Amino acid sequence: MSIKIKGLSKTYGKKPVLQELNLTIEKGQCYCLLGKNGVGKSTFLNCILDLVKPDAGSVNLLDKNYSQHGYEIKQNLGALCEDNPLIEEFTGLEYLNFVAKLYRLPTAEANERISSLTKYFFSDQESLQKNMAGYSTGMKKKVGIAAAILHKPDVLLLDEPFTGLDPIAAQLLVQLIRSYRNANRIILISSHDLNYVERVATHIGVLNDGQMMYNGSVEEFTMNGKNLIDQALFQLLLPHHNPEANIDWMLT
Repeated sequence: MSIKIKGLSKTYGKKPVLQELNLTIEKGQCYCLLGKNGVGKSTFLNCILDLVKPDAGSVNLLDKNYSQHGYEIKQNLGALCEDNPLIEEFTGLEYLNFVAKLYRLPTAEANERISSLTKYFFSDQESLQKNMAGYSTGMKKKVGIAAAILHKPDVLLLDEPFTGLDPIAAQLLVQLIRSYRNANRIILISSHDLNYVERVATHIGVLNDGQMMYNGSVEEFTMNGKNLIDQALFQLLLPHHNPEANIDWMLT
C-alpha cells in the first residue's frame, strides 16, 4: 500500500506550480512536505485528494486510481484541508456525528469515537454544544482534525495542522500523530511549524519551484541529527544567502 505520484504537473495561468513530480510514499511513513509559501504544497495535496485535477500525470492511492475506485479510496482517506471547511451552523458534536454518518459508522461505535476524541482535545465539553461559527480558529482546527481521523483512515492528510493551535493542543496533536502512525497507515503532513515536524516526521519532502528538491528520510535530511530540520531546510533552499547584507541600521 502506498501513494504513487507519476509525472504530476499543474499550471495556473502561465505559472507552472508542479512540474512532472514523481514520488512514492510508503505505508508506515509520516511524510512531511516542506517548502516556502506559494510553492504548491497545498496544490500537491489537493491533487492527491482529487480536489484539483492535474494537467498531466497520475495519482495512485492504496494501489488504486480515482477514475475506477474513487469511492473506495475516499472511504479510506481522511483529510484536514488548510481552509478547514466546516458547516458552522452545526455544533461541534453535530458536525462530528454528521461526518460519522457520511462514513456509515455504526451509531455506538461513532459515539464512542466522538466521545474519546472530544475528551482528548477539549477540556470544556460544553463548547461542543455551541454553533461552530463562534469557535476560535484553534477550536475549529481541533474539530477538523477529529473529523479527519474519526473513521480510522488508512491515509491521513493534514495541511498545516498545527497552525492556530495553542502549545498544549499542538503537543496533544503531536502525541496523536505518533499514536496513529503504524505499519499499515500513511500520514502526509504539510507544515511550516518545523519544531512539530521534527517530532513526528519519518520522511521529508522539500518542494521548490515546482520540483521536489529533497525526498528521503529525516536521518538523511538532518545528516543523522547533526542539523536540525530548520537548519537543513535553510541550507537547501538558500545555499547562497548573503549574510553580509547590511542591516546594521536597525541596531542603532
